[in-house]
Amino acid sequence: MITWPKGVLQTDFSPYRKRKVAPLGLWTLDDWAIKAYGITTEQISGPSRLFTTAAETSAREHVFSLLHLTREEGEFYKTGFAVLHKGTLANWLLFQWWTHSDVWCQLLSYSDLSTPESFTFSTRPVRACVHETAVIWFEQKSWIKNVLSGNADRRAYLADLMPPQMC
Repeated sequence: MITWPKGVLQTDFSPYRKRKVAPLGLWTLDDWAIKAYGITTEQISGPSRLFTTAAETSAREHVFSLLHLTREEGEFYKTGFAVLHKGTLANWLLFQWWTHSDVWCQLLSYSDLSTPESFTFSTRPVRACVHETAVIWFEQKSWIKNVLSGNADRRAYLADLMPPQMC
């Protein structure tokens, strides 16, 4: 039997609950094109918006303010995706872009639940939660199918959106 290290909580795990995931549209600036997704802990049914217009606009503008950081690694394709996630501890904003043909880069930001429009860039080692990895997994497969398959079709990649679902 495997035991938990001392000090690690063993009984405070919350049961897994699926969350609504839906595309938020294509964010574009200059030559950049970023597929945007939203995830929320709130129980939303039907086509209701996951976030207020102000929260989405703030997230988009924050991602645009980070574009200069992509040059450090390489912004070759100016193509990527973002995930805006209303979690239980904070609002998370993951900005990912593709470089070196098959490399995925990420920058993480967050905002307090009470001020969803005020994002702060994070240097913490946090990368993604299980709900966000559903989008990342979809995007990985989309990049392989539409870009690395020999066609290198950026338009097909940008049109290939994860449909609204519970993950």
